[in-house]
Amino acid sequence: MPKLASLLESKLPEETVEMLRTAGDLAASGDFGAGEAYLVGGSVRDLILGREPKDPDIVVTGNGPRFARALAEKVKGKVSAVSQFGTAIIDSPQGRIDVATARSETYASPAALPEITPSSMDDDLKRRDFSVNAMALALRPESWGDLLDPYKGFSDCARGRIRILHDASFQDDPTRILRAVRYEVRLSFGFAVDTAEALERDLPYLDRLTSSRLLAELRKLLAEPVRADILRRAETLGILGAISPSLRATESGLKTMEQFGASGPETDELLHVASLTSSLTDEEADAVIARLEPDREWQAVIRGAAAFRDVASVLESADLLPSDVVDLLEKIPVQVIEFQRIAGPKTHQRDHIEAYLRRHSKIHADVTGDDLADQGVPRGPIMGKLLHELKIARLDGKVASRHEELELVRRRLPMLLSRERQGTDQPTGAAIP
Repeated sequence: MPKLASLLESKLPEETVEMLRTAGDLAASGDFGAGEAYLVGGSVRDLILGREPKDPDIVVTGNGPRFARALAEKVKGKVSAVSQFGTAIIDSPQGRIDVATARSETYASPAALPEITPSSMDDDLKRRDFSVNAMALALRPESWGDLLDPYKGFSDCARGRIRILHDASFQDDPTRILRAVRYEVRLSFGFAVDTAEALERDLPYLDRLTSSRLLAELRKLLAEPVRADILRRAETLGILGAISPSLRATESGLKTMEQFGASGPETDELLHVASLTSSLTDEEADAVIARLEPDREWQAVIRGAAAFRDVASVLESADLLPSDVVDLLEKIPVQVIEFQRIAGPKTHQRDHIEAYLRRHSKIHADVTGDDLADQGVPRGPIMGKLLHELKIARLDGKVASRHEELELVRRRLPMLLSRERQGTDQPTGAAIP
């Protein structure tokens, strides 16, 4: 069994090494619900590849949550979450620490959630997705740094290869298809031949995933710094089309996504959604929404491309007033508008979009509904029309102060009240003197 103690001690921050030694000491004592303790999965893979793991993942044989509470006390942290699957999260001065109970998994049917049973470390590694994630480093003092590698993940790291552990891996859990392409691109690896064949064969199993599981994996993909490259690869492999025939990644959308990504992984997720769905028609947007069942913000952005196309030709007019531009754009999600600012042509359309984002969308009347009520304006349609007229007047420079806004109200209110009494109320947006 290879010994990689030097990796643990040279590639990790000193405080993280001390935390792992503490975990190993606790396991060796036998008093805290754990017989063995290991650093596992992506943490080991990243160490072998010369990358610093973000959050250490520890697996113990025994009682994970009980062990987590003991470890949290030792490192002056606290357990912030415990799941029914024997996992726990420790928030500590060293950062987040994930602790899990070693377990086995069985699948009643393809794409079903697994049935979980506490088990050995060998079984825990057997349930993992790819060989490069199926390694563990022992933490007990007498075996510190010993590598447990039953599926030759070390060799696959050296060869730059993503390989599933068994032929039905993608069928058991089709989310692994999305994870496979994420790892392939992020690590600059390639697929083993049998893994590539299984992925292509098992794409239809994506259709068996629930919307919530599929959406969760897609959100992880969009959080990757190399998200555009991952989506290019997913498009090439047919993964996006397998999720929904209406979902596709265009090169213009991906190039814009890369520009958004230049500001880092904290970029608004919805900007990337706008890039991915920039070519969808109304019908295609509805189909994608039906498959993913996202929240309202996602739905608005997914439908935003078609909404923008409805007004795009009007935005080419050179003589639009600021209020015209606001009227055209204010109901379209700002992320869709920002996408069009970058991806659209350098014409009057872009000028109007930039003016909207920089100035027009930030302009509001000083007078509020409460101010109007103090002036004797009844709450209801008339107040709404006056507020709308005040906004237009402010946008187009017809009023420039709170005083001028109130003067406008005094002029317009008698006419609006008269129209309401006569039942001949007309749109008032163009009636401002």
